[in-house]
Parts: sequence; C-alpha cells; structure tokens
Amino acid sequence: MDTLSLVLISIGLAMDAFAVSLTEGLAMKRLKKRNIFRIALVFGGFQALMPYIGWRIGGVFAEKISKYDYIVTTVLLLFVGGKMIYDGWQEQECEEKGKCDMVSNLLLLGFATSIDALAIGFSFSLVPNLDIYYSIEIIGIITFFIASIGVFLGHKMGHLISYKTEYLGGGILVLMGLKAFVSHFI
Repeated sequence: MDTLSLVLISIGLAMDAFAVSLTEGLAMKRLKKRNIFRIALVFGGFQALMPYIGWRIGGVFAEKISKYDYIVTTVLLLFVGGKMIYDGWQEQECEEKGKCDMVSNLLLLGFATSIDALAIGFSFSLVPNLDIYYSIEIIGIITFFIASIGVFLGHKMGHLISYKTEYLGGGILVLMGLKAFVSHFI
C-alpha cells in the first residue's frame, strides 16, 4: 500500500476522533496543554491499536464482527453522550471540586471512535507485504494531530457559546451514535 493511500485512510479514520475532540474541547473550562495531549494521545493510541488488533486477528472473524460494529459504536456513543448531558446537570459540583473525571469517558470514546479502525485492520491482513507497524504509526500520528486541532477548535468555539457546552457536546455524541445506527440500514 502506498503512503498516500495510507494517509487518506488515516484522515478518514481520524474524522470521528476529530468530531469527538471538538466536543471535548467545548466542555473544557480552561485549555491546558496536558489535556490536549491526553485526549489526542488516547484517540491516536486507539486508532493505532485497533488496526493492529484487526490485522492480528485477520479475516477470520471480519464478517461476523462487521455485522455488529454499528451496535457497539451506537451504544457507546449514546452512553457517553448521555453521561455528558447528565454531567452538565452536575456542573456545580464539578466546579466546586475543581476537577472533573474525563478519563473514563475518554477511554470509552477512544474505543468507540476506533471500531472502524478495527475493520481497516482486518482488510490490512489481506494486503500482501504491508508493513503494519509503519501503517499504524501513520494512523496514530495523523489522528493525534487531528484530535489536537479538534480540542483546540472546540475550546475556542466553547468560549463563544454562553450556555452549558456539556449539553451541546453530549447532544453531538448522541447524534453521532444515532447516525452510526441509522447509516447501517441506509
């Protein structure tokens, strides 16, 4: 597989992570480099790990899993989006303590947005002479940078919106989950 094809695949895979990174940036009260790095690392890491897992498993289970990937994605996005909306109601407590728990949501989001990368890994197992390590490196790095940009842009937009951004971010995730479900049938 040539590098241009790999870069285009990587950009396509990173679009879900970009959208979710926007919502994470929207929900941030203060933009900190370590939070941008953590979010980008989780998304880049999952986007790199899942194709590797898919490649290792190979085409053995590809048909069976691909039939249900939309259900896993939908459930995870609806859960995390709903939780973000609920967390919006809990905003006072979050501000009083000064620290909100993003880690559990972030790991679920990293997994949910990388389900399609698992399927790409299955297809990678069918490509002769593919350097999987180079491929997942490119996927991870591109996703890392795109997610970083998403967090930054989301945070900047969040300051322009005067209402609770957790509701908006959660709503976006719920809509993404519903889109994943509906697009399977269309």
